[in-house]
Amino acid sequence: MATRKSIRPIWLDSGSGLIVPSGTVSDIVSTSSNTYLQIKQKAVALEQLYTESTVLLPPTCDLARWIADAKTLSDLWLMNKTSDLSMALVFRGMHLDRIAEAVLSLQHIPNREEYLTALTSGSLDLFDRQQSKAKDILWELEMWSIFRRRAMEAALAEPPDIVVSFEGVKVGVACKKLYSEKHVQNVLSQGVAQIEASFDFGIIALNLDDLIPPNQLLRKPTQRSMGECIVDLNTRFLKSHERHFRKYLSSGRLLSALVSTSLIADVYKEQPQFVNACQASIWTIPGLPSEKYRQLQKFYAQLME
Repeated sequence: MATRKSIRPIWLDSGSGLIVPSGTVSDIVSTSSNTYLQIKQKAVALEQLYTESTVLLPPTCDLARWIADAKTLSDLWLMNKTSDLSMALVFRGMHLDRIAEAVLSLQHIPNREEYLTALTSGSLDLFDRQQSKAKDILWELEMWSIFRRRAMEAALAEPPDIVVSFEGVKVGVACKKLYSEKHVQNVLSQGVAQIEASFDFGIIALNLDDLIPPNQLLRKPTQRSMGECIVDLNTRFLKSHERHFRKYLSSGRLLSALVSTSLIADVYKEQPQFVNACQASIWTIPGLPSEKYRQLQKFYAQLME
């Protein structure tokens, strides 16, 4: 997996003609591409996880169908039957790869059954824009698995959704998947309510995937231009809703917002051409006390390394 990051101020029009800085945005771009055989191996591992957890994987649910498609994709490729491969099959294999990356982290979690069951509830088609419990849970697991890959002590917990213990600090993470920009303030309000007084501070992790038009790829010549485009999507969202971030992130222990967009990109001048790309941008409320700001910066430094 390739990773690139940057830190820069975000500038907003004050309404009086002046352009003023409003917090800091940190961007991290990650890309991954696996061979079809590796994706099949993950598909088999997912089946085994459901079997070992004694959780039913209904054959008609999206996850079961994506697993079957990942096996077919690999088998057709290895048998040199490339004429039978469709791009739809390839993209479903890539989506399965992304899903497995998060879900397989549940292997050693005692209460994994509730998460595995939820993943079979509703759409897991990452190209459509249908709201579902499965997608909501997937975002929680993706965020949790990112913390774990960064060697951070993170636990799935309700509330909020994830609790991270970091250098003696207890951080609550509320994970929210957006399906519309109409009620962002309501989502932020819910996030504030999930961060209890027992946490030293909290962040809200917002997934923007379903704000992208359905059934579309991002097509860019290079990974750099791809990353810049996704950064722009996140930054536009932050600028559009900056007033809501200021209002709700100044009212309690919720100090920062992480916004993330993941998609399949066609990077047509580089190899591999098709990649799963994920970009996260971080907005931090300005004017934090120095100790809180220091803690938050150290936390994000490890998360984005």
